[in-house]
Amino acid sequence: MVIDGRCVLDETDLHLRLAGAFGYGPTYRPGLVSLHRRLAAGDPRPVQLTCINGTALRMVLGNARFDEFVALLQTIEAGDEGKNWADRFVFRLFD
Repeated sequence: MVIDGRCVLDETDLHLRLAGAFGYGPTYRPGLVSLHRRLAAGDPRPVQLTCINGTALRMVLGNARFDEFVALLQTIEAGDEGKNWADRFVFRLFD
């Protein structure tokens, strides 16, 4: 999945895009806590999330929130590091 930072309107829009791509459905509550809970539980796998135009996404979310978002995704990726490719979450960020 690819997220283009230039196309994201705000944090809610980002979460809705992720929820749609990950198949979370109407029970998903947009936010970092819910996203962390789902991803930490292994839902979905395998997945490669690539964020392009990260600078634009930083401008949309603000520095602090962007850093929290990236840190969460990097933590999930690190937790999956030793797993088989079929069971991994991979995160890439490009400016």
